Amino acid sequence: MRTVLVATVAALVAGCSTGSLFDSDVPVPSAYVIAPAAAGSLTGVPATPVDLSIGRPDFAPGLDSDRIAVLKGRHLDYYRGVRWGARTVEVVQSVLVGSWNDQNIFRSVTAEQARVANDYIVDVEVRHFEVSTADGQLPEVHVMIIGRLIRVADRKLVATVTSEARERASEDRMGAVAAAFESAAQKVSLDLAKQTATVVADDQPNLKKVRGESG
Repeated sequence: MRTVLVATVAALVAGCSTGSLFDSDVPVPSAYVIAPAAAGSLTGVPATPVDLSIGRPDFAPGLDSDRIAVLKGRHLDYYRGVRWGARTVEVVQSVLVGSWNDQNIFRSVTAEQARVANDYIVDVEVRHFEVSTADGQLPEVHVMIIGRLIRVADRKLVATVTSEARERASEDRMGAVAAAFESAAQKVSLDLAKQTATVVADDQPNLKKVRGESG
């Protein structure tokens, strides 16, 4: 067994010396990222000094991947030679956390895995995060996210918020498709933040009651 192992290591070292393990004609996939919505995008929204965390999203089948999903009718495929900068679960959570936190409508917004004590947690379900294509039409991005706001003190579901956006790419190129994803994701993030802020503000008397606080 030791002889086989030594021979295998020797073969790998020999391969490295000639560069055969590193030289490849296979192109490196291009990676795309999505920026959060700009700070101050929301106005006229109630601000409440609470700490809120956003859970790791659950995705519809086939969408939890670092590949960029394309829906052709009922057939799910993926773009070749491109990918997200991380798995979609991390991409979407990052956009939500960044977009909500930068609006200054809550005291803090963190990812659930940060283990920060919080007043509310939002369970996230992603129904759509894909591109639809049809003959003769430019690609259309479809993003739909459902958020379930849970009051941590008594683990009660306070409200369910939903938002959906469709954004058509300006041209049939990957850069334009990524820009459409970013626009749709930001719109959905801001809409969910606005809905959640209203619900949280209305829920403050209930939160104080559950905690036994007066006033």
